Amino acid sequence: MGLYAMGVPNTKEKAMTKIDETTRASRRLQARTTVVSNEDGESGQIVRVCTYRRNGVDAWSYVVETKYGREIWEVGELFLPDQN
Repeated sequence: MGLYAMGVPNTKEKAMTKIDETTRASRRLQARTTVVSNEDGESGQIVRVCTYRRNGVDAWSYVVETKYGREIWEVGELFLPDQN
């Protein structure tokens, strides 16, 4: 029987919470960056960061200007369209 320290993540837990480069990049977008909503395909431009993560650098959510007005989108609700 192996020992398990409480609060220490195991390999499976680390894999589940691993952040990919796309997610990491989405947390540091600049104002006027065009983004698209994952939920309804609506596009908009970032106005500013709305809330920051605990580290004070990465964004948790953005204020996004859409054709219907300003909305707050979380980082997980948006993606960058292809810039071709």
